[in-house]
Amino acid sequence: MNLKTEIFVLCDHATVSQDQKLSIIGIFDQFFVANLPTNWPKMYLVAVVKGEAGKEYSLTLKLTPPQKVESTFPDKEFKITLGQNGKANVMTELVNFPLAIVGVHKIQILNEKDLVGELEFKVNKTTATYGGQDLAGKKVAN
Repeated sequence: MNLKTEIFVLCDHATVSQDQKLSIIGIFDQFFVANLPTNWPKMYLVAVVKGEAGKEYSLTLKLTPPQKVESTFPDKEFKITLGQNGKANVMTELVNFPLAIVGVHKIQILNEKDLVGELEFKVNKTTATYGGQDLAGKKVAN
């Protein structure tokens, strides 16, 4: 059975309770920033992966920017062992995450060379906002 992601998101906060219940708060896939490059203060990368129960998998987390720029985010390698239900939570807190250029970025989880899951997020450059609204009065949120 191939490993795959059931959930793969960026969010404001995530926790796993003692009985392994996953809570995800504030899912988003867009960044609105006034100046680049910048660092996003804090967010979480969360995935639920599904595969063979009890099996250990070697995974790689890879960030691909929209153009050929030097990624300041090195590939992260880690191992997970799936539970008896064939699932495991992957949760990483990202602090001062570098956002260098506008456009669509991709985060991939790989098992060996196989793509387990892919998440896209977009970085948008904005002009100054007033009171959390843009000039047309629409709420600005990520």
